[in-house]
Amino acid sequence: MPRQDMRLIEVMLLSEGARGDVLDVLEAEGLDYNVSDRTDNPNASGLVSFPIPAPRVESVQERLASVETTGEMYTIVYDPETVVSNRFGTANTAIDSGGAFSPDRISRRELHSKAAELLPDYVIYTVLTGVSAIVMTAGVLLEALSVLIGAMVIAPLLGPVLATGAATTIDDRTLFSRGMSYQLRGGAMALLGSTAFAWLAKTRGGLAGSLDIASVLSLSQHTAPAYLLATIAVGAGIAGAVSLATNSSTELVGVMVAAAIMPAFATAGVAIAWLRPVTALGSLGLAVMNVAILNVVAVVTFWYLGYQPMDVDERSRVRGVLLRRGATLVVASVVLGLFVSRLHPETTVGSLLGPTVTEGLSGVETRLQTVLS
Repeated sequence: MPRQDMRLIEVMLLSEGARGDVLDVLEAEGLDYNVSDRTDNPNASGLVSFPIPAPRVESVQERLASVETTGEMYTIVYDPETVVSNRFGTANTAIDSGGAFSPDRISRRELHSKAAELLPDYVIYTVLTGVSAIVMTAGVLLEALSVLIGAMVIAPLLGPVLATGAATTIDDRTLFSRGMSYQLRGGAMALLGSTAFAWLAKTRGGLAGSLDIASVLSLSQHTAPAYLLATIAVGAGIAGAVSLATNSSTELVGVMVAAAIMPAFATAGVAIAWLRPVTALGSLGLAVMNVAILNVVAVVTFWYLGYQPMDVDERSRVRGVLLRRGATLVVASVVLGLFVSRLHPETTVGSLLGPTVTEGLSGVETRLQTVLS
């Protein structure tokens, strides 16, 4: 048999009616199954288990959810390590076409579960984001590509983006709120960690006069054409959504997502510490733009893969929510792209902030250096 992505489903039966409904569904689907009965009352409860190709899980779950006794059963889906059988032919792998890649995608419920699992404990997420920001900032100051790559591996940024995209498509407001909260707090932590470390390196690390800051800040890519700036985010969003939906590995995609975000935050932190507002605004705008693009692309990809609600009315409502959120993010991305692409290194602090604000910033820097010295 050709290798297939399989699932093992177990249904715990709590009544005689549930038992009959489940077995009727499995018989209609043409699935092989095993029933384990309780010895004290085999007609009132039991456990039904059956193997099934992953693309068919969703259709079977929908049928089980539609029976009258659905409240009298538990359904558990396992991902087995190996299934050896010649029983699965073409008749067993036919599914409804919900999207362009529907023959390879996992079910809606499994997507929801996997997306939620991508959100780590908040403390761990905060610590890893902060560590990644500090290491990334050190890599920017050292102008060391290997350090930058290492920092990208640490950053746990993929989970919140995919969780937000999946939640938008399947209309889970709780998961959407969690995903957005993680993204906002992660971005704030990345900028704060980068700025704090860069400031300490400048004031306590002896880099204030010895570092060629112009060369360091040349790593900022905000002056590149907007379409080139968006390419990494678009590719990362598509790759992340497809990897999650097809049960592929997402680890390397996480590095790509970090590559679209973390260098910009680190460069912004260094620019803030050295009072280079043009580069700081450009890099921060680039980071926010890429985050917006990642979210839009993830949502569109999940929708294209067929994860929209099956009910027509519900699908129309969710499409309206998706279009509103997507339009907001697209407009934000375009505005930020235009803003970032028009910032140039020769732009002066005074032309951006005015002489009064510039003098104030210089005074704040002098006072902070006096306090820290």
